Amino acid sequence: MGKPEALKHEYSGYWSRRINDEHRLIYKVTDTDIIIIACKYHYR
Repeated sequence: MGKPEALKHEYSGYWSRRINDEHRLIYKVTDTDIIIIACKYHYR
């Protein structure tokens, strides 16, 4: 997986990691949870 990239604007607080050339993992880490909002395709 790629290195984490902090997202901006409406996705502020979320992170992105490239899975491969087409897909990304978009997630947020809290004190107790990892919240995954996308694990396929590019965020919109």
